[in-house]
Amino acid sequence: MICIFLSSEELSSEQVIIEGNQARHLSVLRVKTGEIITAFDGLGYKYDCKILQINKKNFIAERLSKAPYSVESPISITLAQGIAKGEKMDFIIQKATELGVNKIIPLITGRSQVRHTVKIERWRKIALSAAEQSCRGKAPDIDEPVSLKVFLEGRHMGIIFYEEETGKHLKQTLKDFKDSQKITLLIGPEGGFSKEEVNAAIEKGFQSASLGPRILRTETAAITAIGIIQYELGDAGWF
Repeated sequence: MICIFLSSEELSSEQVIIEGNQARHLSVLRVKTGEIITAFDGLGYKYDCKILQINKKNFIAERLSKAPYSVESPISITLAQGIAKGEKMDFIIQKATELGVNKIIPLITGRSQVRHTVKIERWRKIALSAAEQSCRGKAPDIDEPVSLKVFLEGRHMGIIFYEEETGKHLKQTLKDFKDSQKITLLIGPEGGFSKEEVNAAIEKGFQSASLGPRILRTETAAITAIGIIQYELGDAGWF
């Protein structure tokens, strides 16, 4: 199934004109006349569209149907991710989107090697592309970067992952969230969180948890944590 995002305005008439990045995307996928594609409006509806004409700069399609659509998890996951270097953050954004995260908050922490970025729009495009690839129906919100101190002022309750945590593993911690509809995951950048940062999060209501006896890379930790959360609290019915 080929999925793209279009605005509700673009999908408001029976003839749908697909231009710009979405037209280029369909060209790359070698979509042909007569093929059926699915368009999402990001508002909870999907539209089956039949390609009628392929032009140099656009595709013209016929809107065949409109129906409610959602493959969202029963639990809303916010990933507060310490900004990782280079393409690691791109990778985290992509995989977190595929795994069903609802919001991503880039964090600037004491050990962050990246403290300023102009990549927000790039990350949003990566998230949109990943949502299309996975036919998710919506892309996660990606906030502007914020310091950990400012983030914690919002009193988000959730789990902070700390490699030196030995008293409580993630499986034990999740027992306290079994009836939750929302959860925030705090993942450190390269080098993780300092003890002071972990204590500050705990004071705001976060619980400290471990992902096991081995120290994981930041991108591995994010994907592992999200996958476990979905299995235990979210998409368990699919496994």
